[in-house]
Amino acid sequence: MMIDPSVSYDIATGVGTVAGKELVVQTIRSMVKHIGNLQKTLESGFKIEGQQMTIMCSDGIQKYSLSLTPKRGLFGNPKSVDFPHGVPLRVELTQMRGLCPLFDCVERTIDGFSINLTELDPGELYILDVEYRFEDHRLMDSLVERIIPRDVPRNPDEDIREYEMSAQLKHLDVLRQKYFNVNLRDLEFSVDVSVYQDINTKVPGIFRQQLEALVELSKKKGRSEGYKLWRRLYQLQQKEYGGDTMDILENMYDLFTPGRFRRYIDIRKDFTYLNCSRGSDYYDNLPFPTWPKSMKVISKTDLNYNKPAAEGLLVYNQADFVSEIERLFKLETIK
Repeated sequence: MMIDPSVSYDIATGVGTVAGKELVVQTIRSMVKHIGNLQKTLESGFKIEGQQMTIMCSDGIQKYSLSLTPKRGLFGNPKSVDFPHGVPLRVELTQMRGLCPLFDCVERTIDGFSINLTELDPGELYILDVEYRFEDHRLMDSLVERIIPRDVPRNPDEDIREYEMSAQLKHLDVLRQKYFNVNLRDLEFSVDVSVYQDINTKVPGIFRQQLEALVELSKKKGRSEGYKLWRRLYQLQQKEYGGDTMDILENMYDLFTPGRFRRYIDIRKDFTYLNCSRGSDYYDNLPFPTWPKSMKVISKTDLNYNKPAAEGLLVYNQADFVSEIERLFKLETIK
């Protein structure tokens, strides 16, 4: 689903409401509380030239960047500016001329930090970067609309399966009117890629019967019924693809580790690959893992006022994955 970044969210979706806009406004207000205090405090010693907020989504960090010019010496100007409104994760002051960090000019305090003005040159441009951790990760849902594709039934003969991804800043018109530039970095986007059907088409019936026998054995059974199931399992292991069930599962388990499954995934357009993890097990009654129903693939993208929408494509190389499953059982047969 393609969204034109030049079209506001309200027009693109037709579901924008006053209540929705107010929620975005409240979210931004809660996030800029630190920078509001920063502005008021810094104005005593600086002229504020510009400001920007960057939200590093994966790390849960808000970064405020302000470009500042120290005021020229006037009678009564303070020697320092104290900011006692919260202890930041990191604070750094950099002189733009030469891009030189001024570590000695910033001092951490019990309740915040302090900037020594006596070491700064009036009229020079400086950049102040201050980072805080934001507590509620759900705020991303207030700012961003994510359109996550569903896994739909497909033709088993397909070579690849594609998932379209879309993310866009909500109520862009409100954000532009009320606030300075907001950047979202590494906004995460997850897609559940169904794999169990691909596996089920290639797992031999004999092997599946072994697992089903193990599922029954994991349930509470009488001695006679349990003995029959063990006999049944032993007979199945003597047939082709029988082998050692745990050895086969161990080799199959490796296919779903992040490093291995990554080979079958390609992320395109505005998104980049971040990580993947296995979902719930197909045989959830067993005390050991078999294969997952799906793999969660996580990608990331950046959004800001100049690029309020991102489009991506997740390509799952289904044919290559199925071939790997087939190869695994052929190797077991050769053994």
